[in-house]
Amino acid sequence: MVSRNNNADDRSPPFSILTHHAGRFLATFYAIWALLTGLLSYARVVTADNPPLVWQETATIIIIAAAVTVGIAFPLAIGIVEGIPMVLAKLYTDRVREEGRSEERVEWEAWNERRLAAEREGRPFTEPTPSRKETRSQGSG
Repeated sequence: MVSRNNNADDRSPPFSILTHHAGRFLATFYAIWALLTGLLSYARVVTADNPPLVWQETATIIIIAAAVTVGIAFPLAIGIVEGIPMVLAKLYTDRVREEGRSEERVEWEAWNERRLAAEREGRPFTEPTPSRKETRSQGSG
């Protein structure tokens, strides 16, 4: 069994999508390709000079449309399979990070209020800062 190294220096090849998400990529690619081929073929048949066309002309139009749309469907499929989840993950981590900062800010403000209250009352304030509490609890666990 091959173990995967999770180092920061671990880089995947540019087209790793083909091995990691082959099923999703192929399904997305074929769906986009069929849709674009159908739309392009339909547009060409509808705008033909003398409709209705014979089946050989229609088949030729479909084959040409299929060949043309491969180059469009491939990057679109990569963008959908890899790009959209990547953007959503970034938005999610940014939101979680911002919520963590808000919670930390509330802790620091509460600590500062207790410190100022102790100072106003003239009593000693020995409570550690919120960052030292986290360090101590992480070190002892």
